[in-house]
Amino acid sequence: MKQVFKDKIINIDQNYFDNKFLFEIYDFSKWVKSNDVEIIFLEDLLKNKKNNELLEKVKVHPAMWSEVFSPKDEFEIFTSIFENAIKTEKRTHIIWVTLWEEIEILEKYYDNLWFFDESINCFKVDYKIPLVSVSVNIRNLMWRWSDYKRFWKNIFFIPPIREAGQVKAMFKWVNRWSIAWIFIESLWDDEKTFLQNQIKEEHILPLTMAKVLNYNYEDLGLECWKVNIEINY
Repeated sequence: MKQVFKDKIINIDQNYFDNKFLFEIYDFSKWVKSNDVEIIFLEDLLKNKKNNELLEKVKVHPAMWSEVFSPKDEFEIFTSIFENAIKTEKRTHIIWVTLWEEIEILEKYYDNLWFFDESINCFKVDYKIPLVSVSVNIRNLMWRWSDYKRFWKNIFFIPPIREAGQVKAMFKWVNRWSIAWIFIESLWDDEKTFLQNQIKEEHILPLTMAKVLNYNYEDLGLECWKVNIEINY
């Protein structure tokens, strides 16, 4: 088995050919502390923007759920949080972004902090420095716009699953290292299978996976219990 660290992968036993990676992952259900970083869940703020007038349409067109908690409202909330963090110089971590427009603001900020590395076309962020960082919920990577038709209420999350282009953008920014963390509230079989498929299909590379499951969050100065997860590849 090979353990994946922040910047290296090493064998930890004599099974050199077993095709297994070992990752450390934060267990958010056993939260410890956030030190000097304010943690904000977009879900908590977006609930207040619910558009009840669209609920009848959702019964016929389930993908309309995305507009019950609209991208416009989410973007306005995000912008307000971002601007307040910069103004007050309060380190802030925003959990559950879903929009490329949000990450564009973040990347412009990181670019101004000289975190962009042209040689690799990625952001090498020292997460001890920026005032704002973000997480994407694993659910908003696992599901697609087209899944509403099949799963209905089972994927009526807040913030919602967005259109396919937004989901694709979240993958892009995970791999550009500007999204700090993949937030996983509960690590069930579906979530484990999803992570395994990302490694197998090379959608997310092992070292990047280690960073967004653990090490970036650690660099933010946040603490949680950790658990190990084995992923076959």
